[in-house]
Amino acid sequence: MSWKTMLISFLEKLRKLSEKPEERLHEIGLKEGMTFLDVGCTLGFYSFPAAAIVGNRGLVYALDINSDFTEYVSRKAKKKQVEHLKTTVGRAQDTGLSPGSVDMVFLHLVFHDIADKPKAIKEFHRILKDTGRLVIDEENVMPLDTVQKLVEEAGFRFSQTMRKTIQIFEKPPMK
Repeated sequence: MSWKTMLISFLEKLRKLSEKPEERLHEIGLKEGMTFLDVGCTLGFYSFPAAAIVGNRGLVYALDINSDFTEYVSRKAKKKQVEHLKTTVGRAQDTGLSPGSVDMVFLHLVFHDIADKPKAIKEFHRILKDTGRLVIDEENVMPLDTVQKLVEEAGFRFSQTMRKTIQIFEKPPMK
């Protein structure tokens, strides 16, 4: 395990003392049987709780550009026998997932790091099922109105803001 992975693992243990990922995932509407994409999964802080919520009838994709992180998540999933959590090394702009295959795309403190945001949003639109949800939580790293404008320009419909910083967008159904 790299020093970076060890450090982040330690910090995520501290983070769990104040932040409850399961609670947040339930609040944003994640349910059993759904397919969930965790963009910028790091060490799976949200991926593993999402896998517990969606259950064996669902699927979680943990995507990160850092292969050390996805390898860590993959090993942990294997050790915990979580077969419905799949890791992918890649960028938000090109997930490699099939069109209309995901119910919810989730980004927590990642959106500001994406170099080509419009391309990533188009990719999320492509992979989401009709009426799928795009959930972005930037915790005030980016202005909410900036995020909303970019996402709506790609064809999403703003749904709601939760906890002051979580923005939920819906992919309108095909006409």
